[in-house]
Amino acid sequence: MHKVKWLSGLMLGIVVLSSFRTINEKDDWKLGEDKNGIKIYTKKSEQGKIRTSRAEMFLDVPPAKVVEALLDFNSYSKWFPSCMEAKILKRVSDDEFISHLIYKTPWPLPNLDCVQRMVIDRKATGDTTFIRVKAEPNYIGPSGTCVRVKQMQDTWQIVAVNGGSMLSNVYYTDMGGIIPYWLANTQSVEIPYNIFHNMRDFIKGKSKK
Repeated sequence: MHKVKWLSGLMLGIVVLSSFRTINEKDDWKLGEDKNGIKIYTKKSEQGKIRTSRAEMFLDVPPAKVVEALLDFNSYSKWFPSCMEAKILKRVSDDEFISHLIYKTPWPLPNLDCVQRMVIDRKATGDTTFIRVKAEPNYIGPSGTCVRVKQMQDTWQIVAVNGGSMLSNVYYTDMGGIIPYWLANTQSVEIPYNIFHNMRDFIKGKSKK
């Protein structure tokens, strides 16, 4: 009888500890880069095999300038890594847009394209603006020989602080195996770092004009 109770308690303990470990692994952000005022974290994704990235930095411009840059789709090729072309397909409202982006990939891989819906929440509590972006792969047909990105989620949080903006971006994308998962995960730090670094230079450059 005591052996049965002991065994049951042991099994319950294993289940509890396993659940605790799984939750921690799922929610535990790991610092991947911290330089030039930019921090990049990654964690195991809930959506698939590609790691989710989170980038953070302070930018000494008001939030409106950040939003303006994110809405300037024609300029994405100047700062967004590998972006060859970006354009608006539909302006649903002042706070909702559907855009189409084409990305250059290394030979011999086919180029990628992504149709995405961007929704801006300007009514958030306090001085915070949220911008949520999600792939809409079936919105238009194929774009030449490009492979369509079918999974992508992107959330920007822009907080007005100290006369500037604190930016946070959580990003996940899965290119459907066109790039091996292990290789894509090696870019889970470099790509968001380059996005923030290039974006900062782009916004500051525009502010000086």
